Amino acid sequence: SYFKGVWSRFKKVNSSINKDITLYSFRHSGAIEIFKRTGSLTKLQKAMGHSSINVSLTYLRGLEIAELKEEDMPKV
Repeated sequence: SYFKGVWSRFKKVNSSINKDITLYSFRHSGAIEIFKRTGSLTKLQKAMGHSSINVSLTYLRGLEIAELKEEDMPKV
């Protein structure tokens, strides 16, 4: 995936990366940034390569519900 490639290159360049920083935390931060810039769960889902929008929603747990647009929420 895109994030895995960037993370691998970053680790090679900077060997002093804090061990607490993981690919998941990097990917999670990227997902939040994508959503904040686009405001679209659909675009986030595509960028992250998720087959289900519900998976994309798990990356946004820390955001305020007000930041999520109703039309982007999955139909229940």
